[in-house]
Amino acid sequence: MTSTLNIRNIGEARKSALEEEARARGMSISDVVRGCIDDGLARARADRERAAWIASAKAGLADEAAHLETAGPTLARFRRL
Repeated sequence: MTSTLNIRNIGEARKSALEEEARARGMSISDVVRGCIDDGLARARADRERAAWIASAKAGLADEAAHLETAGPTLARFRRL
């Protein structure tokens, strides 16, 4: 499903950079822009998933800290000083 991508008001510097990148890759400007958009969306999705994992891990660490506070470390009796 290839269609024309209309780019308006992005500035001459960006247009020039896109033209140069498209020439260097041997692709159309539209394909370069679509690739950049896809890469950005994939990166944003990965960042959201990572942030959700970190939030989940923090909740687990808080539960572990609460358990350690009340029960102490589970293998403390095997430690030798």
